[in-house]
Amino acid sequence: MKLTEFLKLKKPEATDIPDIDVINSNFDTLDESVNNKVDKVDGKGLSSQDFTQQEKDKLNGIERGAEVNKVTSVQDRTGDVKITKADVGLDQVPNVTTNNQTPTYSQNSTLSNIVSGEKISVSFGKIMKAIADLISHIGSKSNPHSVTKSQVGLDNVPNVATNDQQPTFAESGTRSNIVSGETLSTLFGKIKKFFADLKTVAFTGSYTDLSNKPTSMQNPNSLTLTMNGSATNYNGASSASKSWYAPTSAGTAGYSLIGSGSGAPVWKQPPYAVCGDSPSISDRRVSITNFKLVTGARVLVKFSYPYASTATTVTLNVNGTGAKTIKLRDAVPSTTNTWESNEIVEFLYDGSYWVAISSDKQGVSNKPSVITVGSSTTTRYCDFKCTGTNDQTVIQNAINTLTAGGKIILLEGTYNFSNGITHKNDVVIEGQGKGITIINPQMISKMSNTSATLAIKNMSINFAVKGSSGPDTGAFNNYTSLEFDNCSITYANKLHSRDSLFKNCNVRLNNSQITVTLPADRYDSSHVCWWVFRECTVELTNTGVLFPSGSNNTLSNGVFYACNGTMFGGFIQHIGTTISSTHSYVESFSAISFVGTQIECRRFSQTEVSTGDFNTLSNCRIKILQASGYFNASHISHCDFYISGAIIFCAYCMASNSKLWFSAASLATLRNYCYFEACYVNQSTWIISQGTGVSTTDTKTGISITAPSFRSVS
Repeated sequence: MKLTEFLKLKKPEATDIPDIDVINSNFDTLDESVNNKVDKVDGKGLSSQDFTQQEKDKLNGIERGAEVNKVTSVQDRTGDVKITKADVGLDQVPNVTTNNQTPTYSQNSTLSNIVSGEKISVSFGKIMKAIADLISHIGSKSNPHSVTKSQVGLDNVPNVATNDQQPTFAESGTRSNIVSGETLSTLFGKIKKFFADLKTVAFTGSYTDLSNKPTSMQNPNSLTLTMNGSATNYNGASSASKSWYAPTSAGTAGYSLIGSGSGAPVWKQPPYAVCGDSPSISDRRVSITNFKLVTGARVLVKFSYPYASTATTVTLNVNGTGAKTIKLRDAVPSTTNTWESNEIVEFLYDGSYWVAISSDKQGVSNKPSVITVGSSTTTRYCDFKCTGTNDQTVIQNAINTLTAGGKIILLEGTYNFSNGITHKNDVVIEGQGKGITIINPQMISKMSNTSATLAIKNMSINFAVKGSSGPDTGAFNNYTSLEFDNCSITYANKLHSRDSLFKNCNVRLNNSQITVTLPADRYDSSHVCWWVFRECTVELTNTGVLFPSGSNNTLSNGVFYACNGTMFGGFIQHIGTTISSTHSYVESFSAISFVGTQIECRRFSQTEVSTGDFNTLSNCRIKILQASGYFNASHISHCDFYISGAIIFCAYCMASNSKLWFSAASLATLRNYCYFEACYVNQSTWIISQGTGVSTTDTKTGISITAPSFRSVS
């Protein structure tokens, strides 16, 4: 390649491949040279004073004799000529360096070699095909070249795992040791010879496989086994056996064996201990070997010192099982209820307390405080056991055995009554759970004498009231206090003159349910309504009252009559198909506060009152099913109502922050001095006032309000 004389532009030879980089470099040189030329200015010569210092420096850099290569014309062009790629025949060449060229191509379909002179796209397509096939070949593990065992010098090796190889050999003629480097056939031949020469006993290890056994070897040392104090000779026979318990050094007289086996036996100490703690110690400790604290456990404790403690409570800790409060005569010890020096007291653990049940002196009662009663099907320990018939007699005997108070524990099973029982005050009757302990008092009017107190826990009670008691007698009549915890009460009234389940009682129910079933013959002319609670003070927590449908349970079966108290959670459900015109769920100034209760009824209250006590409801869900029903409450807040028919909100009713959903064509009437504020209703069909007093509403109507949902309580 030649260069121009002055600017040293590159001049390609005729055989050179056009190079766009060379062309661009020439153009850059030309552009710079033309840009740096000096134009002649009219009136000025090219004298020294007409040049700047920069221009002088530039001139100083020009060699003497240098000439300007000025292009004044190109073929077919004159004047200011601009040369393009197309002018020099390079219009198809990208203006990038060789390393930055990006040819496009597609992989060739067949494997073939590249050819000189073919397009770059064709060559790269062939190369891509060759590389792809090479990658596939490298990744192949299936012996693509069909290399054989002989080709790699392994033609004598069997193609099986080491453990699966099957060498062939013949038994050696003589016994000789194996030698390193021998063939497998030789090694196994020697080993087979050794095995063939070994006797049977070498393989079985059994003494019986020996022949010519001497009799002196059966018991060479004349062994004698002593079992429970008696000696037994051992003759060496393989079938000889003997079982016994080895006594321990702790002595066993009076102890009970509670564990045995290959180790030392375990002996249970009698439940007797001596407490030597001084009267100033409130936590009395005793030790009884192998004692376990369980409900019903009994211990005998001899106290070296009298009670004489000033502590509020005194505890008993048996063998480190925990300090449990002592009860004497149903109370913690006091100056009038103590033990004396060297007094032996028997205690029973009732699950919470160590209860004194007997004593060798007069300091404590000789009657127990906790008695366990079993049903006819009970198979574990109990103090009294019933037969399944007239079980009230057995339970009455257990109650009579108690101290002034105490607890009757009824084990699992069914207890059948044919008459009532009379219990003492402060007696707790506790079962094992609803549906586990069941009482069937077929002809019982009440379970207590007048003015008694009773606590019943963890059981199901199925009442079927019969007899000739007066109409004001309830199944739980005239109690001072009644408490039910985790109970299910089913009431089936067979006598029309009875009108209540609870009457004149203080009733507390927790986690319980009352299911009422009344037949059609329950009424007489003077008593047209039956009540669950009549003239009672109630405290109901998570408790339900249910009138099953299809059992003649109509709205004439009410819940509260002349009652007061609270109902937290739980439910009341009454969906009978008929209705009394004069009675409903709440009547006669019943001041019941409902909180979070679900109520389904035909009427909630039947009269309009202006004075006296009122019931209140908050956070409840209420479904009123009866057309032209009444609803009477002093204050309703944050409740959800579903009303299927027209309803009358009676006098002095205040409702706030509640939702009322009416079915089609339902009307709501506000009677004297009824007020509704901040309530949400699905329609505005209100008769604002009916009576002499003023009634006001301040409600928001929303046609799309969703009817409240009610959980199943069946």
